[in-house]
Amino acid sequence: SCWKEEIPVTAVSMFLSGQKVLITEDLEDVTVLEGESAMFKCRISPVDYSKVQWFLDKTPLHTNDLNEIQWQPGGYHLLTLRKLSLKDSGLITFEAGDQKTSA
Repeated sequence: SCWKEEIPVTAVSMFLSGQKVLITEDLEDVTVLEGESAMFKCRISPVDYSKVQWFLDKTPLHTNDLNEIQWQPGGYHLLTLRKLSLKDSGLITFEAGDQKTSA
C-alpha cells in the first residue's frame, strides 16, 4: 500500500491571508489655489498589495472626471484631485489593510 503524508494547508492559507502591509512613505500635506489640482503620493510594501482605498474625510474616492487614482511600480499609489474648490478641503486618507496615512 502507498502511504502519503498529509500537508497542513491551513498554515499556508493563514500566511497568505495574513500578509502584513506597511506604509513606507507617508502622505504629505498639499496646499493649492482654487481651481488647481493636488497630487498625493504614498508608498507601501509589499509593492503588489492591492486592498487599498483613498478617502476624502470619510468618503471613499474613486476615479472619475475630477479624481484620478493610479498605481506605479515600486509600491507607489497616487491620487490626483482636479479643479479643486473650497468644498473639497478636508482630510485625505489612504488605507492599505490595517495601515493608514493622512494629509
